Amino acid sequence: MAEERPGTTPHPPPTAEFGSVEPGGPAHAYEPRDGMAVTKFSVGPFDNNVYIVRCEQTNKALIIDGATDPERILTEAKTTDVVAIVQTHAHPDHVQALEGLVAALKIPVYAHTGEGRLPVRSEPLGDGSVVRVGALEISVWHTPGHTRGSLSFVAPGFLFSGDTLFPGGPGRTTSRPYFRQIMESVERMVALGDDTQVCPGHGLDTTIGRERQYVETWRARGW
Repeated sequence: MAEERPGTTPHPPPTAEFGSVEPGGPAHAYEPRDGMAVTKFSVGPFDNNVYIVRCEQTNKALIIDGATDPERILTEAKTTDVVAIVQTHAHPDHVQALEGLVAALKIPVYAHTGEGRLPVRSEPLGDGSVVRVGALEISVWHTPGHTRGSLSFVAPGFLFSGDTLFPGGPGRTTSRPYFRQIMESVERMVALGDDTQVCPGHGLDTTIGRERQYVETWRARGW
């Protein structure tokens, strides 16, 4: 058995409660909240999570991260009226499906300008922006650290954290300044309510209540 790294903190179990999905496997549907229905599924060799956020009132929907396997994403979204794609960031494993999705759906893609060039034309999103999906309003947070332009999306009961916050700590950073930056982003996130479902860019979900207690442990370990 591999030895755990110092400062490792507990992970939730791989159950439906924590959005357990596998690449190519069945999607997970969360309990609807405040007129919002969310579906999660995993694609590609890096276990990228893709989320479809749908307004129950209008059936309009948003795709979070055009990662890879556009055919799978289109299949999961086919019963909805997709109005846009939003990107948590532009690392290659998060953007490979964009060209196919835009060609099929003829919809805009939104990302932070700090992410540089995407494979398709994108519209800018910044901190404090609001994405409207039918009757839903989704808040946009600039949460840098993993990348300069990382974004997270906050909706009732949900935080779509990209690669900024995972079960067990923040996402990968490349230097001490970026680590300090991502910890500032995490500090902002953990001010949300305990029951907020944290839906990251890869792997299992968690909740703010599970993770908040370990913030100082992550800061001390430095990764």
